[in-house]
Amino acid sequence: MDRVPLGQRDATRSNPAGLTARQLEVLRLVAAGLTNTEIAERLVVSQRTAEHHVAAVLTKLGVTSRRAAARRAVELGLEPAPDR
Repeated sequence: MDRVPLGQRDATRSNPAGLTARQLEVLRLVAAGLTNTEIAERLVVSQRTAEHHVAAVLTKLGVTSRRAAARRAVELGLEPAPDR
């Protein structure tokens, strides 16, 4: 049986905020101004799952608002590309 690797993926470790690929995707959508409902539709997940992703992004970035998350992303050089 193959072993499941433990710990973060290389892409997550190399991200300055420790965001996963999915969280980066969510951050880009948040920065583009999408609501949780719109994010859920775009990612084909439940609204509750979208809410959890957004909350995780805000926590990892150390911010309390969507606007602050977008600003923090730019500061960290993540510069989300809005694509609404």
